[in-house]
Amino acid sequence: MKISPTWLRHFSKLTVFFTLFLIFVGALVKSHEVGLSVPDWPTTYGYQMFAFPLTDMVGGIFYEHSHRITATFVGILTVVLAVSMGFTEKRKWLRKLGYLALCLIIIQGLFGGITVLFFLPTAISMVHGVMAQTFLLVLILIAYCLSSEYYKESSISKTRNNEMIEKWSVIAFIAIFIQLILGAWMRHINAGLAIPDFPTVGWSWIPLINEDTLQRINDWRFDSDLSIITYFPVWVHLFHRLWAVGVLITVFTFGHYYFRGEKEFNPTMTLLFLGILFQIMLGAFTIWSGKDPLITSFHVVNGAFLLGLSFLMVLRYSSKIDYLRRVHVEA
Repeated sequence: MKISPTWLRHFSKLTVFFTLFLIFVGALVKSHEVGLSVPDWPTTYGYQMFAFPLTDMVGGIFYEHSHRITATFVGILTVVLAVSMGFTEKRKWLRKLGYLALCLIIIQGLFGGITVLFFLPTAISMVHGVMAQTFLLVLILIAYCLSSEYYKESSISKTRNNEMIEKWSVIAFIAIFIQLILGAWMRHINAGLAIPDFPTVGWSWIPLINEDTLQRINDWRFDSDLSIITYFPVWVHLFHRLWAVGVLITVFTFGHYYFRGEKEFNPTMTLLFLGILFQIMLGAFTIWSGKDPLITSFHVVNGAFLLGLSFLMVLRYSSKIDYLRRVHVEA
């Protein structure tokens, strides 16, 4: 089977794009709280998935069934990508990455089904969300190793500043990944409005979580027809905010070293900077809007986008990737 490397390169990027779209659609399901609007799996109200009448896709069913269809489509793309790489790719480790992506999307689908069958357990729902981000990272790694950029000999010199860029790119990536895990934890314990004001905390500029703060929050929740909460979701929400400050500092520290050194990948770094600021704005509007589903879902997918950008910077400055590149080019 003869497959054009250019076609495979573009197809890998297309798969990444639709995975981001899948994360957005999945976020819409959670944001609208309609995860059980289709109570059976793998069928949809007894229908085979693609036989379900379009006229019945109303309300929460529209979001949940659309999520299943999109996930199936991404699964098909992943199968095509893995099989195509299996036939054409000479790098054994990269072929294995394709098979790993295929395994992840299958496991992800199973976890999605389990969340429905067991009525949305928090732990499994969190794993389902975090695995989606992990699957995205594997696809980005595949797309990068198939890209024309990968084949170019690295022009990054081994200076002290570039070593700091490599170090801080990894730190920024890990910090963003942890923030996404915290965000998933917060969403799946319904702590998105555990602190309903921003930038204050419990209408105080000093973030003290005590009896008075909890009482003010619960008074607001009672007036807003929301359930009374305990300290735990408030602490999870606060930690998510505080870690966001840490992520901002980490990314700007990374940018400090980056802009002191080589500017070969300046557009990506600029996108990361703007994306972080946009993410903070989306977080604020999520609270101010009372968790508007569309704003909240954009907050989730933009977080995945930032994770992907930070991972791309890791790949571009990683000495291990540079070693694999040189070995491949020399071979």
